[in-house]
Amino acid sequence: MNLILLKGVRFTFTKLPPPNKLLNTKNMGSTGTGRFTDYSGEKPESGDGKTGGSSEENRCEKAFSAMLEEIERCTYFTENEDVPKVGEIVTISFDNRPVAISERGLVIGYLPTKFNYIKMCMDDRYSYSGRVVSSSNELVAAVTVDVQPDNKE
Repeated sequence: MNLILLKGVRFTFTKLPPPNKLLNTKNMGSTGTGRFTDYSGEKPESGDGKTGGSSEENRCEKAFSAMLEEIERCTYFTENEDVPKVGEIVTISFDNRPVAISERGLVIGYLPTKFNYIKMCMDDRYSYSGRVVSSSNELVAAVTVDVQPDNKE
C-alpha cells in the first residue's frame, strides 16, 4: 500500500490483482483458440452454397444491395476520373475478394467483406449481375449497386 500526500489530501492506492483475476473469463465467447486454423474456409459438403444455421435459405439465390469500397483506387475511376452513371450494368467477379466490373471490363469497386460468401456461390456455378443505383463523385467517390443472381450455369 502506497500513501501519497498532495496538499494535505491523502490518497491510498492498493495493488490490483492481475487482469485475469479481475474477471471471470470462463464461459465467455466462443470455444475456439482464436487462431485462423479454427476456421477451415471449407465449403459445406452438400455443395449447394448453404452455410451455417438451420434455415433452409440459400444466400446464393438472394439479391442484395451494396455500397462499393475502394472506388478511387480501381481501374474504372483511374481511367475515367469519374464514377459510373446510374443504370450502368455490372457483373460480379472475384479477385481476392468480390468486385463489381463494368461492361468494358473495368473494376468499379469492391464489395464489402460481408459478401465474401459469394466466392463459394461462384465456385458452385452461380453468377451475379446488376446495375448501379446511385453514384456520386463529390468529396469521396461513392457507388451503390443492386445485384441479383443470374441463372445457375
